[in-house]
Amino acid sequence: MSALATVTAQCFAKLNLFLDITGVLPNGFHKLNNVTQSVSLSDTVTVGVQRADGFYCRITCDNAELPTDGRNTAYKAAKAFTKEAGINAEIHISVKKRIPIMGGMGGSSVDAAAVICALNYLLGTSYPAETLCRIGDTVGADVGLCILGGTVMSNDPFKKPKVQSDCFFVCVRPDFKCSTADAYKLYDRSPVPANKGFEDFCERLERNGIAACCDGIYNIFTLLHNDGRILRIKQRLMQLGALNAELTGSGSVIYGIFDDAAAANTACAVLCTEYPSAFVCRPVPDGVLLFK
Repeated sequence: MSALATVTAQCFAKLNLFLDITGVLPNGFHKLNNVTQSVSLSDTVTVGVQRADGFYCRITCDNAELPTDGRNTAYKAAKAFTKEAGINAEIHISVKKRIPIMGGMGGSSVDAAAVICALNYLLGTSYPAETLCRIGDTVGADVGLCILGGTVMSNDPFKKPKVQSDCFFVCVRPDFKCSTADAYKLYDRSPVPANKGFEDFCERLERNGIAACCDGIYNIFTLLHNDGRILRIKQRLMQLGALNAELTGSGSVIYGIFDDAAAANTACAVLCTEYPSAFVCRPVPDGVLLFK
């Protein structure tokens, strides 16, 4: 490979339908019960690569809030992948951001997932999903989940259940952000007993779909943050017709689940007048799509 070969990826945001901390491992990482759902909001990542004498990675992004150096998860993903493959390469990455930054929707993880999938194709390594996820897990906790995409349950992540796209998510981006690191420190200072409803939620979700089991959605960080602003947005979504509402990730995006498109769009229009942004998205079956 002498000339620059390129591929473009559409990488989808995720929402946490269930997120709980069940303890802390000896290495300091937290054990999670987690169910994620890919949704139709996406970033576009274009990756170009050619063989080189060493590792070189250049990133451009249309959002100035994101670093374009080694701090960027897309950069870390490129470095981790080429190290795993034992390949030196010059890599160019262009990111068009649509997913909110620090919103709990996997904005940085999905970009890393896209880079890993793109390099697997461009470099001809053809690694299976298990290997790609293992590489992704060295970059960030959610990267492997974003590679798998669709509905992912942490108790059996490679099971890939076919969950019906029977609902609409109205997502509210408030005027505050939540630090993931600070959120986990809240747990470390005051651990919360594990939610015993995880297994039941997974079974109901797989059997009946999202809307039918939305009474069981859960996020431990809602409890840990104990922030009236989050609770008020959840209540507002319910007032506007949501079946239930919850925080995603460590925040700060809050989503409501609707079973009717018209009601979702009406609620979104109202919320756009009350908060910096609101948008409607739907469940999708993939985490990353490559356009070759």
